[in-house]
Amino acid sequence: MRFIQLSISYEESKKEISFFDKTLIYSRDNSVGKSTLLRLLLYGVGYPIPGTYSLKFDKVSTQVIFEREGNRYIVNRINNYIEIYIEDEFISSRTLTGDDESWFTYIWGIDSVRVLRNILGAIYMDQDKGWTLLNRGKVIGNIRFNIRDLLIGLSKSGKSLDGDLVRLENQKKILARTRQLRDLGQSAEEYKNSSSESLRETDDIELNKHYKNLKLKKRVITQKIKNVKKSIFNEQGLADYLVSLNIMVNIDGKSEVIDKDNLLNFKDNLEFLKQKSAILQEDLEKIQTEISKVTNILENRTSNLFTEVDVVGRTLNDISKINIDDSVLEARESELKKAINDLNRNIESEFIDSNELINDTRKWINLFAEKLGIFDVVKDKKYIFTRDLKSISGTIYYKVVFSFKMAYIKMIEEHTGLTLPIILDSPSGREVTSRNISDVIGILNDYFKDNQIIIASINKYKLDGAKEIILHRKIFETNFESLSDNDLDG
Repeated sequence: MRFIQLSISYEESKKEISFFDKTLIYSRDNSVGKSTLLRLLLYGVGYPIPGTYSLKFDKVSTQVIFEREGNRYIVNRINNYIEIYIEDEFISSRTLTGDDESWFTYIWGIDSVRVLRNILGAIYMDQDKGWTLLNRGKVIGNIRFNIRDLLIGLSKSGKSLDGDLVRLENQKKILARTRQLRDLGQSAEEYKNSSSESLRETDDIELNKHYKNLKLKKRVITQKIKNVKKSIFNEQGLADYLVSLNIMVNIDGKSEVIDKDNLLNFKDNLEFLKQKSAILQEDLEKIQTEISKVTNILENRTSNLFTEVDVVGRTLNDISKINIDDSVLEARESELKKAINDLNRNIESEFIDSNELINDTRKWINLFAEKLGIFDVVKDKKYIFTRDLKSISGTIYYKVVFSFKMAYIKMIEEHTGLTLPIILDSPSGREVTSRNISDVIGILNDYFKDNQIIIASINKYKLDGAKEIILHRKIFETNFESLSDNDLDG
């Protein structure tokens, strides 16, 4: 599979970017759009990739052209509507929902849902999470990766675990709903306790009476604050006055000049007054908030209009009338977590004992790890599913992640017959030395000659046959027609 072109339209601007077998998206500076281009490429074929701070993807129209198995495909996307053509013949369209595994069959030509769910985590290394994602976790946004599920999807014997995996997914969904229900119940309780809805249910006479009482409390507290601040001022002024007199006192036969340090109780009194002032100011803020709520309710009744806040408030109030026992939900959440952990352990244990892909995956990991000088770290058979990530740090972890990801690509290719693109965002980040990145590029040159490789970086690499896309400015300010051969000495 090979990306050919990305076209993007935003407001009145349109840009077309061509990709090559080996492409380096390069700029001397950060924050000009290199990562955004990679994200838009994947967004354009249907992934729920989040936009960047400066460019909201739901406002961008994209067209991605790619080749697979000798055919040329065109994918058009506008927000969540997407359609695909083979050559000029329409194939399919849909509204993306985030649960679109079947859609990606058109992109990758693979029918295993478990592989489709995890393929992005193998081929794409995001600059933030990609270089720390080892065998499970988030790829980008809410897109997740799990090596176990990927290998089960590739495995001939993986179907024996389908029942457990379905139960696991169901348990996760129930857990998510339980957490949502707890959050909803807590929000409704907080809203109920805020008393704003109970105020809405009182009649106008009582509400106006309450409003007048609040205004009276506000005046009283405001006056108390003034008095305390005056006391603070007077206390400080008195101390300053006494110090200014240069009065001397006799202490144990020694004469000393009065200053703020030897004035007894001065600092304690001052601190007490300041604390009292702060407490009164907090009380004043609460009363002002309550006055604002009452004022809004009175205004809404007068105008007979309901704001969005009113709709939310009434909904929360209705929910608060339902008896949601948080302690029961909390206990249920704990049960679900335990059940999920037990299922995960059982699946992994059975998978490790019976699956024919484990050794093949380990062979590739070991090969790449040996090339990078970290074989001792990954040599244990069960390390492929390790959760012990804290014991590795810096460049060693970087090398382990790269070894794992390249092994995943090899396994997918061996069992699907598809040659995958490799997309790397900022491979020289974190604690990576020039020697380490040279070794990484060496692996790409030696073992992935037939793969399309797209790298975004402020550095140049000795990637065989690479051509550059140079970003001098932001995406819509750059002329993408200016291309050059990669400077192999850079």
